[in-house]
Amino acid sequence: MRRAHRRHYHLAMETFAGLPLHPLVVHFVVVAVPVAALVGIVVTLWPRARAHLGWFPPLLGLITLISVPIATTAGEALFESMGSPPFAQRHTELGDQVILAVGPLFGVLALQWLLDRPAVYDRLPLSDHALTWIRRAVAAAVIAAAVASIWLVILAGDSGARAVWT
Repeated sequence: MRRAHRRHYHLAMETFAGLPLHPLVVHFVVVAVPVAALVGIVVTLWPRARAHLGWFPPLLGLITLISVPIATTAGEALFESMGSPPFAQRHTELGDQVILAVGPLFGVLALQWLLDRPAVYDRLPLSDHALTWIRRAVAAAVIAAAVASIWLVILAGDSGARAVWT
């Protein structure tokens, strides 16, 4: 019963207006992930930008995070409808890994935003020195997650292009 329900879900994720859904959604992901990552790097290295952009970086990270499983689910549906061709196996594996960097990117962007809120950091029972080190660790995590997100999207996108064009 569960398998039949999952297959039905995949069928629902296969097309949109008669077109395969995966190529449509994946182009959003290919743009959103690097943009979210670059925004994360900018607000980390430039506090003034962080002050001006406010809640936008974590919101962008959340939208990006939501879009990744939609793209991978649509991709899995397309993969299954094609009979699970071996030439697309690597792309499927890499596509499934993108969320492993985008999830943490959203998390550390949200944490960075929270640490900039006086209502949050004033209530933390930590010294200014400890908060400084926590902010530095979060900044390093933002940059690491941003670089990992961009790298995984490049790898997944390249393997997808190779699967389609070769």
